Amino acid sequence: MRNRTVWIAVLAAVSSFTANPVAASNFAAIERIPGATPVTVLVADKPRVYFRLTSNAPLSVPVDGPARVRVVSRVECPPSGVVTYRLVASEGGRTLDHPDTESSASSGVRLERGDTPLGKSRRGSFDVPEGRHMIALSLSGAPAALVRVQSSTGGGPEAMVSLTPIVADRSVNVAEGEKLIPYYTVATGRPIRLRVIGPTTLELSTRLDFDATMRGIQNYRLRLSEGTRTLRDLDLKTTKAIAASYENVRDRVPSKLGVSRIPVPDGTHEITIALLLPARGAAQVHARIPEPSVGNEE
Repeated sequence: MRNRTVWIAVLAAVSSFTANPVAASNFAAIERIPGATPVTVLVADKPRVYFRLTSNAPLSVPVDGPARVRVVSRVECPPSGVVTYRLVASEGGRTLDHPDTESSASSGVRLERGDTPLGKSRRGSFDVPEGRHMIALSLSGAPAALVRVQSSTGGGPEAMVSLTPIVADRSVNVAEGEKLIPYYTVATGRPIRLRVIGPTTLELSTRLDFDATMRGIQNYRLRLSEGTRTLRDLDLKTTKAIAASYENVRDRVPSKLGVSRIPVPDGTHEITIALLLPARGAAQVHARIPEPSVGNEE
């Protein structure tokens, strides 16, 4: 099995690790914000309420927790070309989410009043605990953007679905507590490849393989690329896991869990994940995306 390439042609929902996925995916838009004027955006001719923020004027959004908060952004952009920007969500100086992303003008979206081109939607999300919260949204890299803020009515983590790679060398089951989670091996010269449909957020859970010679803190590096373009280098540090083990690998021990989140733009993407360091090591990857939503959630 070690040298056999596994070809899997389906994006499979292998498992979902949420306590209450039905409640977690039940989002409602916040359509009134004190001191802010709503802006109607027509998405496929359906009205959606957004709010405008600029690089000079952050937006303050009251949210009642516990809740999962989702922020959909559309940057104001020229009719052609790509705009790179960062939207930071914070509370009391503490950063909750700060995706760097890029977008270009969407042909299926327009303002109800006005002709400023709007970018394709980009999305970030975070959790807030019980109580009343004032979330500050700030923008950099672009003059202005429109945001649509949604809050889960059930609380809890966002429902996620796992992705099965279209190319992988082998699969490895990680046992932790009562969970058995499938990971896929990435080693030098043996990357894995995922097919991801955006816009979405790709969440990668990663574990470095520890052999009998490895002690203390170990570094490893993963590279995400699409075609010849490097998307992200992930430099990670880790130590040996105490409560996790490989079910079907006897000479290796998993590291503690590392989690990375990468925004994926609109369209279908084939993303390659390669191990750059250590040169003779191996790591395991489990990929997830938020459960696709339907209805009036955009």
